[in-house]
Amino acid sequence: MLNNKMFRYPSYFSLLILIVSGSVYSQSDYYSYTLDNFRKAKEFKETIVPDNLNLEKLNAVIFYLTNEQRVHHKLNVLNYHQKLEESAALHSGNMVKDVFFSHYHPKNKKLRDPNDRARHVGIVNPFLAENIVESFVLQYKAGDEVYPIAKGVFSYKQNGDPIPPHTYLSLGETMIDRWMNSPQHSDNVLSKKAVQLGCGTAFYLKEDFNEMPTVIATQNFQLYEPVRVNE
Repeated sequence: MLNNKMFRYPSYFSLLILIVSGSVYSQSDYYSYTLDNFRKAKEFKETIVPDNLNLEKLNAVIFYLTNEQRVHHKLNVLNYHQKLEESAALHSGNMVKDVFFSHYHPKNKKLRDPNDRARHVGIVNPFLAENIVESFVLQYKAGDEVYPIAKGVFSYKQNGDPIPPHTYLSLGETMIDRWMNSPQHSDNVLSKKAVQLGCGTAFYLKEDFNEMPTVIATQNFQLYEPVRVNE
């Protein structure tokens, strides 16, 4: 039974339960929208239902928002590659499953670094740069005081209205903003050496934070030359 004590959650990675995996959009799906019209897409404006979060949709939103940043800074648009999305989703999923938050897998030597993971999914010429981030699905800012209503449901006031979930677009924007406010991460987003991009996410519930619905996202940038894959 839940009590009504106040929570204040810090901004660091912690214990978790539950993982939901997603497949990828097809190559053609990524050309359904352009940078001029993706923000108008109804599917990206949908409010997220945490129990039914569409990881494919979130991956695509992050991809478009990344290219939007690049165009804003007068850089070339990165092409999508499914294998980069697969390697990114693999890493996000493993961070959830194996309980770590790092570019380096502490338990699996075959998947230790970004290039290892790229080779694992069939990329034969990996030159990867990688960004990772953890974000809450609810419109909650780490450090704010909240009260639990039910598992995974919070309010800013005792017996107040629940904090609403993000839309796919606003959750993606939260992640991009955090990357862009970090010099190392923004260097990857705005790299002149990058030619292709794939983004992958994993969903879980924070066990030590009243099962707060949370997402880990990974961006994999291919540098220098386009991806080549095993035939």
